[in-house]
Amino acid sequence: MATIQAFDFAVKKDALHKTKLIEKSYSNSLAPNQVLLEVDTFSLTSNNITYAVMGEQMHYWRFFPTEQSYGIIPAWGFADVVVSSHPDIKVGQRFYGYYPMGSHLLVAPNKVGPHGFMDSMGHRRELPVVYNFYANTAQDPTMSPQTEAFVALFRPLFVTSFLIDHHLAVQNFYNADQILITSASSKTAQALAFSLANRKKEQGSNFSLVGLTSNKNLEFVRQLGWYDETLPYNGLNQLKPKEKFVVVDFTGNHNTQYALQTTLGENLVYNCLVGLADWQHLKGEQPLPTKGELFFAPSHAEKWQKVWGISGFQQQVGWAWQRFIVPIQSAISITEHEGVQELEKLYLTMLKGNIDPTQGNMVHLR
Repeated sequence: MATIQAFDFAVKKDALHKTKLIEKSYSNSLAPNQVLLEVDTFSLTSNNITYAVMGEQMHYWRFFPTEQSYGIIPAWGFADVVVSSHPDIKVGQRFYGYYPMGSHLLVAPNKVGPHGFMDSMGHRRELPVVYNFYANTAQDPTMSPQTEAFVALFRPLFVTSFLIDHHLAVQNFYNADQILITSASSKTAQALAFSLANRKKEQGSNFSLVGLTSNKNLEFVRQLGWYDETLPYNGLNQLKPKEKFVVVDFTGNHNTQYALQTTLGENLVYNCLVGLADWQHLKGEQPLPTKGELFFAPSHAEKWQKVWGISGFQQQVGWAWQRFIVPIQSAISITEHEGVQELEKLYLTMLKGNIDPTQGNMVHLR
């Protein structure tokens, strides 16, 4: 019986800077209704670092189990079917979805339709469904060889921003005068700023959109044209603390949270905690005056899927996505990284917080 050699790029759960290549193999004779996908390419962003930092707490390690004490970081990308024992999935088909940082993924497709399937592997059945759907690229008009990189880089992050935007709108933006977004250069923040700026323009909302970023990224954020005001982290004294604020925090930086909470006080009407881009500074000497509210995108996605239906939800996201992909292609340059050594180098660089917002990083391991 022939075998297919495979590998995964794993990190030590309690020491994320330690990496390991784990080799394994698959039989080319699969159990009934199983499919083996060969990973072609995936994106690497600060979102993946959040997956690693929150791997235990938010169950991200459970998607792709591996050796004890190690974890495989999930990534959004594309893979091709190389072996199939499922009658409705053919060798050569290409699917977009949630993959391990590795060479292959074995799935058990369920609810197979023209647009894709759900993976029903036993260990994934209790995990959020939004991560278990694999989209057939041939049936999605927004996907092409020219847009695949932008889909992998932005679409999962765009869904999060889409959900935050809708949550704020339903709450009438908490009657805030200012919406402040930290880590304003990050890709999820870019997508949220785009959505909110469009909502302001089209619906006449009167909040001001403020981007908070590092000094080195100030000019990039300003050139995006979506924020009404862009400030460095050491410029909080320029805020108007007597006005009501919504904060959407993508950094997780304890000291930034402390400064915002103490500066804004009771006028911080909603503190939305989303990302952990600055994961090395999650703790600080001063206890936070109050706690924010963790925004868990899969829970919000499930809520809207009940309202619109799954296909309706995907349609709503698709319409919004088509508007966003046009301007973002002119703002971001794609950088390709080939092989495990380049993946490790890129991962360790990003783990240290060295992220160029003008670059979109795509990894190929074949």
